[in-house]
Amino acid sequence: MNSGKWTPARFQQFIVSALRSAHNRWAPKHEVKNDARVKRGVFKCAACGEEGPATLPPLPGNKRRRNNAAVDHIEPVIDPKEGFVSWDKYIERMFLEKSGYQVLCWKCHSEKTREENECRKRYKKAQNN
Repeated sequence: MNSGKWTPARFQQFIVSALRSAHNRWAPKHEVKNDARVKRGVFKCAACGEEGPATLPPLPGNKRRRNNAAVDHIEPVIDPKEGFVSWDKYIERMFLEKSGYQVLCWKCHSEKTREENECRKRYKKAQNN
């Protein structure tokens, strides 16, 4: 890849980064976030139902505020049980209509991500045994 300068893993990361950049401009994603807005600067979490600020104060040593209203894929882009299947499948699962997204607060999004990562590890370990 890239005249022998990149490994297949580096090439994959390059493509994933480009797709994520395009996903940041995906209109349905922004529509879901707008729909979750209760009032200026306040969103409702689809998981816990709590209303909270769109941003949180920066962590110690940082200057930037943290996002508290994450637009989340209801189903993970890469299924923890299947792993990466193909670029076509990845793109199909990345760019969804509004019904495929939800807005989660930082706490619920972190918990969902942690559970998905644990599931991914369990299936990967089971496949190796």
